[in-house]
Amino acid sequence: MLLGAALSLATTASAGASPCSSLTTACAPRSSSAPVVRGVVVDSAGQPIGDVRVFVNALNRTAITNDSGRFVFTGLPAGTFHVIAMQIGYRPSHADIVVPAVGADLMLRIVMARATTVTQLGAVQVTATPIGTDPRDVAQSTTEISAAALARHLSGTVAQTLASEPGISVRYNGPAASAPVIRGLSGERILVLQDGERAGDLSATSPDHAVSIDPLTAQRIEIVRGPASLLYGNNALGGVVNVISNDLPTAIPEHVDGYVNLSSESGTPGGAGAAGVTIPLTASLALVGRGQVRRANDLRMGGGLTLQNSYFDNASGVAGLGYAGGKGTAGALYRGYQFEYGLPSADNDGAHIEGQRHELSGRAEFSSPPRLFTTLRVNGSAQWYGHDEIEPNGVIGTRFNLHTQSFDVLGRTKVGRVSGAVGAQGTFRQYSAAGDEALTPAANSNGGGLFVYQEIPLGTATEAHDRVASLQVGARYDLYSIETKTGDAKFGTGRSRDFNNVSGSVGVSIPFSDGVSLGVSAARAFRAPTVEELFSNAFHAAVGTYDVGNPNLKSETNQGLDAILRVQNATFTAQLSGYYNRVDNFVAPNIVADTTIDGEDGPETVPLNRFRQADATLKGVEGRAEVEVMPHVVIGAMGDVVRGSFASGEPLSYIPPARIGALARFDNSIISLDLDVRHAFSQGRVPVAVVASDPASVVAESYDLVNLSASYAFSLGGRLSTVTLRADNVFDEKYRDASSRIKDFAFNPGRNVALVYRLLF
Repeated sequence: MLLGAALSLATTASAGASPCSSLTTACAPRSSSAPVVRGVVVDSAGQPIGDVRVFVNALNRTAITNDSGRFVFTGLPAGTFHVIAMQIGYRPSHADIVVPAVGADLMLRIVMARATTVTQLGAVQVTATPIGTDPRDVAQSTTEISAAALARHLSGTVAQTLASEPGISVRYNGPAASAPVIRGLSGERILVLQDGERAGDLSATSPDHAVSIDPLTAQRIEIVRGPASLLYGNNALGGVVNVISNDLPTAIPEHVDGYVNLSSESGTPGGAGAAGVTIPLTASLALVGRGQVRRANDLRMGGGLTLQNSYFDNASGVAGLGYAGGKGTAGALYRGYQFEYGLPSADNDGAHIEGQRHELSGRAEFSSPPRLFTTLRVNGSAQWYGHDEIEPNGVIGTRFNLHTQSFDVLGRTKVGRVSGAVGAQGTFRQYSAAGDEALTPAANSNGGGLFVYQEIPLGTATEAHDRVASLQVGARYDLYSIETKTGDAKFGTGRSRDFNNVSGSVGVSIPFSDGVSLGVSAARAFRAPTVEELFSNAFHAAVGTYDVGNPNLKSETNQGLDAILRVQNATFTAQLSGYYNRVDNFVAPNIVADTTIDGEDGPETVPLNRFRQADATLKGVEGRAEVEVMPHVVIGAMGDVVRGSFASGEPLSYIPPARIGALARFDNSIISLDLDVRHAFSQGRVPVAVVASDPASVVAESYDLVNLSASYAFSLGGRLSTVTLRADNVFDEKYRDASSRIKDFAFNPGRNVALVYRLLF
């Protein structure tokens, strides 16, 4: 696989004594407390490397090296842990360390080699399993984007940042309200997280609602493709996107640690900036502060056109306090996010949205919990979200409010060689919409789940870092209810529905060698219908239909198979996946007739949509491969295709087109030059009802995109800086994507020149 780390262990400081100053100095052992893990990261010549992110994967713990390349972890529980070091310009390095329950402090030495290639296969994965399984051994298809790869693709929204990944596309509703599409699924079937917590917004409920997370604050982004209900319950039928900002420190830095990110784009003219610091107050306590702002004007579409009223502005801030000590970690933070953006429309009426999200969250992880567990983690959050949809005359058409409270408890277990976890989660939402254009009644939804997960080795490892085949099994039971309130007469009296369900998964990971592995998994997942699908009774301006819900809808249940082949060595990386999902009771819009509503200029005829259910299948393949053809030069290819159909053979709507692409990259760790070419095939598989109601937006024609980027990494005052200049859609292709919700009147982004600067200190 990647170059490993050189590992050396030595006893160090005794209780109450000063830390050892050398990796080879021995200190009196401790006899009654957990050891501290200290370490140093150096390059191949033995020179220390600063600002390296060091991860203890299974515990989701992160430390950052100081100018001397040193880092420290306190409060690690007893056990064997996989440690990963990551830094721009270097290959990720891996090591294993055995931490005793009591005894001497430990020293870890990690050697990182300069990168000759930059790969897309992740070195960290905490989203896919509850025990932080090595990404090489996860039976499900996952991707991690960080460092240089993140800088190359960083855009104004999370979805646009991920758009070039195989299996990922964009539910496009203008530059602000874009959301991820994973394997053809979007909306309430895709869960978007920030640092593992649900973003308590309304982005999944309507295509004109934005995701309230700015990617400029991300250190890395993890994607899980396919059902993830085992860990996350409802809303994860199609996959998970986790934007990891590490706003709460899990290790106390030995110096003031921070970052500055700046970006500007010509496609959405404007700029953005983000900065953050982690300030150590004591050896076990740190203060965290973050800030971000973005301002963008109307989008420039392909062909030199402008999408009117597509501006967007947002700003966010974070303040928190983190603790890391001998018995574990803890922290609390506040997040605030404010936004405003225009709503593009065929008649350019100038409506816009203004809103905010506030969050209080806390976390505690105990390294020495009751004997049943090796670690015990408790998280909780409360979020207050609201936005107003404001008409061109300044009148509030609809006011939305959503209050969300959540908690999760996770206990990791280890019995012999079997590692696992048990957990409990709860999510409680209070939703209301007021105004003449309110689509649904006010409603409360409450969900709770219990799950168990175990990884069972199917062989015996000779060394701690040896990989063996493993069986990964899990099960979950969820209670979920939706209760509407009596209010507006058009929604009738309040009603309630219960959707209780069982989820489960079984997978096997088979390492054929250190760099080649095969994962196969089968899963059963579920999604409860939304309040919009159940109880709507109003004109939905975002999609142009009069929506009528069906209160008798059942839960969607997905039974799927997923296979993934991973290959990674010094000169070649590849990841190829194939999947088949059968979704029983798939909920979809169903245009049955036209109806008349009261428009601004009198009666207006619009399509009538009555939500329906039918069994459906989604199947496809996706992959990427890269090979180093000469020193510092990489070429590669990617492709993906998904086909979605009802059991009758009728196609699902808004399925992304099949894509193929090629890339070429020069990278010597200082300068990186990239060429990326993509071809999207035409997509004309559209339900008959959609053809009848909106013939202008049926077929998305084929298109070609050429993207270029150049990056330069350098030292500024002894701190790592990178500058990336990127040109997207170089030839200003005028195209519409099949998953776009506004393709009947708007084209996708045209030529865009972006400049991104990142500083770590």
